[in-house]
Amino acid sequence: MKRKMMLVAVVLCLLMSVMGGQVSAVEGLEVIDARGENITLDSPPERIVSYMPSNTELLFHIGVGDRVVGVDDYSNYPPEVDALPKVGDAFNPDYEHIIDLEPDLVVAASYNTMLIDTLEGYGITVVATHSTSVEDAYQDMRMLGAICDVSERADELASYLESSIDEIADEYGDIPEDERPSVLYITGTYEGINTVGAGTFIHELMDNAGLHNVAGDDDGWLTYSEEEVIASDPEVIITTQGLKTSVEEYIERGSWQVITAVKNDAIYYVDGDYISRPGPRVIQAQETFVEIKEEERPEIEGEDIPGFTAVGFIAALGLLVYKRRR
Repeated sequence: MKRKMMLVAVVLCLLMSVMGGQVSAVEGLEVIDARGENITLDSPPERIVSYMPSNTELLFHIGVGDRVVGVDDYSNYPPEVDALPKVGDAFNPDYEHIIDLEPDLVVAASYNTMLIDTLEGYGITVVATHSTSVEDAYQDMRMLGAICDVSERADELASYLESSIDEIADEYGDIPEDERPSVLYITGTYEGINTVGAGTFIHELMDNAGLHNVAGDDDGWLTYSEEEVIASDPEVIITTQGLKTSVEEYIERGSWQVITAVKNDAIYYVDGDYISRPGPRVIQAQETFVEIKEEERPEIEGEDIPGFTAVGFIAALGLLVYKRRR
């Protein structure tokens, strides 16, 4: 039934595209954004500027990509955004270009207060997203659906995404800590090894997948020294393909050869875009962590990983995880 409803939503999106992206004549759209601010529009926005790649992906996912007239420099998905004007990044915005685009609405992350305050000073309506946790992805999707007058579609897509991730969490989330592969997730190598602790959506996805985050006793975005990394002795190291060169430099050091992950070549390189964005592709990030968990320590031999068959990202996109081999 849910798949049939999803199909209906897709068909409606296609019909809107054929009809030139028409929107219904609804007046008085109102939402409370991530700041707790009451945002109102007299009619659905027809010209939207998006700051932050996850916001851009959410807008296209709910079917209003044809209304997006500008995006930040780092928005690169879906492919249609390549043809859109770029208006700087969230901390170096091109305000003149934004004003020239005459947006009805700008979508920005709540933490970027300077950008939001400046735009509102120009009289531009801004809606702020949470953009932090997995739950935020669902909330932001529904909020953007409401302000863009596509609530029914956004609710349906958010519910499908939520149920897919909940299915995986229900299967793997209760695995005892001593039965989970221990993992160090490397987000960067600036002045040490940058990683993630509790309270981040990456930690949440690892926990859902039955992985033990060696940095999970601390909160937020962290920097570990080499000594701390070696002492944590992860069984698995996960990082992004873009960091492969810098991470390999650490891995090749003699001091790292005592780390279990290095000794066993359990080093995984994943797509840094979807793994770091709390948007609609968070399900791919979730399934990637499950795939790693299953390869390192299979729990139920011979059974499908929940969500893989239902969502079908692995088959559709090919291999999502690249493991280092000597």
